[in-house]
Amino acid sequence: MISDKAYKDLEEAVGAENVSREPAVLEGYTWQPFLNDDPALWITRPVAAVLPSTTEEVQGVVRACNRHGLKFKALSTGWGAASGPTSEDVVQIDMRRMDRIVEIDERNMIAVVEPYVSGAQLQAETMKLGLNTHIIGAGPSCSPLASATSMSGVGHDCVYMAYSARNVLGVEWVLPDGEVLRLGTLGSGLGWHNGDGPGPSLRGIMRGALGALSGLGVFTRCAIKLYNWPGPARLQAKGIVLDSEVEMPEHMRFYMIFFPGPREFADAMYKIGESEIGYASVRIAPVAYTALMMPHSGMNILNTTALRSILAETLAYPLTFVLAGNSEEEIAFQEAVLKQIILEERGFMLDVNKMGPMAAFMPLNFLRVSIIPLAFRPGGIFGTCLDGNEALDVQMKWVDAIAEAKQEFMDSGAIMEDGGNNPYFVPYENNTWAHCEVLYAYSVDNEGSLDALNPIEFSSTLKAVELCMTPLSAFVPPVRKTLSPLAGNYNEWQKRISASFDPGSAADVGFYTDEKDFAYERIDPEKKKRLEELQEKLRWTESGPPTY
Repeated sequence: MISDKAYKDLEEAVGAENVSREPAVLEGYTWQPFLNDDPALWITRPVAAVLPSTTEEVQGVVRACNRHGLKFKALSTGWGAASGPTSEDVVQIDMRRMDRIVEIDERNMIAVVEPYVSGAQLQAETMKLGLNTHIIGAGPSCSPLASATSMSGVGHDCVYMAYSARNVLGVEWVLPDGEVLRLGTLGSGLGWHNGDGPGPSLRGIMRGALGALSGLGVFTRCAIKLYNWPGPARLQAKGIVLDSEVEMPEHMRFYMIFFPGPREFADAMYKIGESEIGYASVRIAPVAYTALMMPHSGMNILNTTALRSILAETLAYPLTFVLAGNSEEEIAFQEAVLKQIILEERGFMLDVNKMGPMAAFMPLNFLRVSIIPLAFRPGGIFGTCLDGNEALDVQMKWVDAIAEAKQEFMDSGAIMEDGGNNPYFVPYENNTWAHCEVLYAYSVDNEGSLDALNPIEFSSTLKAVELCMTPLSAFVPPVRKTLSPLAGNYNEWQKRISASFDPGSAADVGFYTDEKDFAYERIDPEKKKRLEELQEKLRWTESGPPTY
């Protein structure tokens, strides 16, 4: 419950019409199955929901929370349990009224946005100016600001546009005590064009590898780097998702490429990076497309030995690749380079531009990532074994390891059969690094699926640790507790940062510094023993790192 006095202060901060404690309204914020430990349950209900429209109103809400011993959790476009409260007495700050594109600086290729601006909204406006914005793999409905300041932020276009952490420039940040911090040149009154100076950069504290997911304040505006768009000012689209049709842009080519094995795939990625060609690039297994487009009948294909061999083994190292250029000559050059690389690495290529309906389907689903809703079709919901952003060679090994780890859960029926080797894999940093998630589909109506969630999470974490990786799922409390002693006790440093920036403990830190134990009773004892041995071998102590 929230006191009348605290509620009155929230009303004064945002206006009576923009705050609510009505149970029916608050319940609307609690059904967040994605990234929930148990999707059969709703997340914690907030004690109030507020809708600020300015930075000053956000300050007022945060200060009210500090005065009354409440916590706050900011939500922009939202994607699952990470957007909601993780404890009691939390005020949900819903940023949907802050939906303005403040500025598009065409000359300097910068856009300044508020939290509720979506990727699709920004992309539509920038394309009119011959520019484009990075769209993350979670889709065009997501907030570029949230991805840049508070989450991972990778997507199909990383090969050309990098990922969100690289694209954030000047930032306006309401700290957990209610003060406003403006980073980079913005703080010196010199505009939005640099997020790291004059003076020391706070990017590492602000977001690090993953972001604090509102555990370190609220970001109200930020500048995003933009990129060249060689296509039309508008993509004239018909239909949605599977029925979508878009005319292929003039200076753009789409290809499906297949390599015979992991070594050839990785070497091709390195050569593509060295050649600096490509506009979008993603490894998604053909079996995944089958699952998305034919979620039930399509999976019967995997029961056929010959077809399973083709989809899950022969075509296990695919690449969907997009070329874009400002002229036919540029496209011809890029295409010649790509064909030479494919030839050297014994691959073969399908020209999607000549595949009729498939060609009409590609632009929206790979330039705007509109295909993401289909990920919910096979089981009703999906999870992901999240590893980190790592060296490409390491990622290749991790994908194969997770395919093996998933098999026991597919055999038991806890997750849907998908061939195992089914990653969402995007290269970046000149293709020397990559982001990788391995998806699995399941149903919240399947008790076996719910019982398997912690074991799947544990198994993927164990595989990552055995490969000396730090998974991005470290934002999940039990994984963070498991990993921190193996990685320089990083969470102890996060807790010190949190205490310094948030003396009143007003921010909800459930996805930032909080730690909870795994439900170890459902974990294979042999796997638990393997992790304990690794923990002992790799554990940092007060005297420093391990000496093995």
